[in-house]
Amino acid sequence: MIEEFRRKTNVGILCGMLAQVIGFAASYYINIGIVMWVAAVFAWGGILLFIWGLWNYARGKGYRGTWGLLGLLSVFGLIILAFFPDRKKGA
Repeated sequence: MIEEFRRKTNVGILCGMLAQVIGFAASYYINIGIVMWVAAVFAWGGILLFIWGLWNYARGKGYRGTWGLLGLLSVFGLIILAFFPDRKKGA
């Protein structure tokens, strides 16, 4: 994997997953008007961060960044992308 994409990948995937979990949990358990909306926005931001992380993961492995849209499948997209062979091994 290309080094310049490794950090972006880790930040995007980790922060995206955390934001999704926190946002969805807060919107589910806290049923107070504005808090629910803020939590939903937080969760959607997490989805976008996760897709950005997978975008960088695909680019770091030598594929087009559009493969990062597998992030729409959440963890299943990450698993699928993990099975792609690394075209830039040792770069």
